[in-house]
Amino acid sequence: MNLRGYYRNVRLEVKPYVAASPACSGGRYLIWLPFNMKGVTMNVEISARHFELTDSLKEHVYEKLSVLDKFYDGIDDVHVVLELSSGMSRSHVQLRGDRLRLDSRSQGHDMYFSFDECISSLERQLRRFKETHHDHPHRENNGKNPVSGAWYIAAEPSELTSPVLVEDAAVLKKFSTNDAMTEFEVSGDDRNLIFYNTETNSFSAAYRTSSGATQVVELTRKE
Repeated sequence: MNLRGYYRNVRLEVKPYVAASPACSGGRYLIWLPFNMKGVTMNVEISARHFELTDSLKEHVYEKLSVLDKFYDGIDDVHVVLELSSGMSRSHVQLRGDRLRLDSRSQGHDMYFSFDECISSLERQLRRFKETHHDHPHRENNGKNPVSGAWYIAAEPSELTSPVLVEDAAVLKKFSTNDAMTEFEVSGDDRNLIFYNTETNSFSAAYRTSSGATQVVELTRKE
């Protein structure tokens, strides 16, 4: 899809420049991608590491990112890192905005699939963020404050289908979503990482999907 034709009445500016890091072969691209007709723009930064970023993949990234505006129109900055390492395609997407800090990581044998997994996760996170912070600004964790000695389940559709027991909230580590994903990946432990999410003030879980991707889901107390 030709994005200049797709956004007929708005200006699409693409500025390639040489990345400072030699690890980013193919360079890095700064793209200012208009999301709506009201003049609001979102800064999108794409980094390709250890492979050449093709026009086809760039357009795929743009098209998928443009869908996120349907879920939440307060996104200011997007950082996308696409990396080919040890035969695996890894994607990392960060969304930043007013009180918004969402992250998603995924990996697989195909870069398109890896990136699409990140977008699917971010769509779910954006729905949850909008519900918690905008539709019900005074509601915390579906009206249930995090407590010890209770069973919790995923607050949204995910591959984390089994309840988890939080025995003692005092011993849980506190992480942001991004830090929890990094901690989970560095540990190499396939067991779920249950933590206190400092961004949502609730319990969350980092887990590995059937495709090998790392995802984070907010937890809610089981009825």
